[in-house]
Amino acid sequence: MKELSQAILNSKKSKIRKLFDMLLQSGPEAISFGIGQTDFTTPAFIYDGIIQALREHKTLYAPALGIPQLRKAIAEKFRNENQLSWIKTENTIVTNGGSQALTLTYAVLSNPGDEMILSSPNFISYYYLADYFHIKCVEVPRQEDYSPNIEMIKEKISSKTKFILINSPNNPTGYVYSESEIKAIVDLVQDHDLYLVSDEVYEKFLYNRAVHISPGSYPGMDERTITLNALSKSFGATGLRCGYIGASLPIIQNMEKYIQYTTAGVNHPVQYGAVRALKQSEKMNFPDIIERYNKKRIFCVKRLRELQFEVVEPQGAFYLMPKLNQAWKMTADEFSEDLVKEQKVACVSGTAFGSFSENSLRISYATTDEKLEEGFNRIEKFLKNRNLI
Repeated sequence: MKELSQAILNSKKSKIRKLFDMLLQSGPEAISFGIGQTDFTTPAFIYDGIIQALREHKTLYAPALGIPQLRKAIAEKFRNENQLSWIKTENTIVTNGGSQALTLTYAVLSNPGDEMILSSPNFISYYYLADYFHIKCVEVPRQEDYSPNIEMIKEKISSKTKFILINSPNNPTGYVYSESEIKAIVDLVQDHDLYLVSDEVYEKFLYNRAVHISPGSYPGMDERTITLNALSKSFGATGLRCGYIGASLPIIQNMEKYIQYTTAGVNHPVQYGAVRALKQSEKMNFPDIIERYNKKRIFCVKRLRELQFEVVEPQGAFYLMPKLNQAWKMTADEFSEDLVKEQKVACVSGTAFGSFSENSLRISYATTDEKLEEGFNRIEKFLKNRNLI
């Protein structure tokens, strides 16, 4: 038989999904700190919209760009919440979750031989999508506090660079870009005639007065910025697979072509639930959600330090990326896999998130307080059983 795609053959199964599969075999007492999925579920006002759409037989093909009502709501959301004053309905497209939003972005921007720049560690999909679309992912190591190294990013820009990708608040580090850092990235993009991809799916999850800033709100960035978002995190709706993009008209038009010949559109009735999500988002009571998650964040930082991990306190999202104590002489891969086997707790090895986090773990605290407490008790037991603390 002739060889299959090299890009796919050379990619690896997601370590996050691998841990998830291992946990499924561990029984009901297993605890996952590995999946980025909130402990609250999709609220009734959203699925009521989906149910109504089903009753009205909204089960035929939807427009490839998305239903007009949802695209209008997306444009209003971008203008009102993100200060993207230039976005109109025509500058939006609905996607099958944030994952397809990323795929569309790579598909439209990339030609073989192009390069993209990414601060590392970062979200796992960014790396493999680069391979799938035959472009080079240039990793720039983050600084010790997980902030972007602006000077090194500048040094890595070449004639082949097509875009810079940022994700703030960040998965896996929890880092939130400051206003000065966003401005510095914007300046680099404009000075070097680049595109900027801004993944903003965690924009609601901010702590200690951190502020989310959309780079597309800066003057001159309307044609250069592709802003990605989704219902998944803010609305507890990972399984609905509904994301969206704001970008210039030529980019949106080309994304539409890609969708027409691949997925042919997004689940029709789900889009009516998404309209309600965006137009009635005040029903979510985000301040209460963030207060709960802030308490989880504080608890995790405290426990990790008690257990002698090196911890940078995150300011956003719902992840921490602690470093293993060097005295333990364990790799993150070993720690992660042994912890699942011995204590049935899943933490993702940092090696899943790029080239510069092989001694780190990613921990998601988007779970119940009871599971957080029990999970850390098991991590403590794991360390004590090995005489590491």
